[in-house]
Amino acid sequence: MPTTERRRFRRVTLRQPLRGAVGDARVYLVDGSLGGIRIVHQTPLPSPGAFCRVEVLSDLGPMKLDCEVVRTMPRDRLFQSGLAIVAADWQSTERLKSLFA
Repeated sequence: MPTTERRRFRRVTLRQPLRGAVGDARVYLVDGSLGGIRIVHQTPLPSPGAFCRVEVLSDLGPMKLDCEVVRTMPRDRLFQSGLAIVAADWQSTERLKSLFA
């Protein structure tokens, strides 16, 4: 049975997670694409459907991503959340392109 891929962009797993934050909550970016990211975190994020700003630190410079929470699942005393990127400034978009190239 053929699988149907819903993603518009190829997902890339990072060799080293990148530190970041959603408000006061510390998060780690573990994979993503130009359309969305997956983060790992200890404290809950807003519920699915809510919006949040993810600020990520990288060797390329800081990235500020406005995201919609798509799903959150508990995993071994942590949470994993999938977020759709809804807006980013030009510099953040260019850094994402380089990161996920």
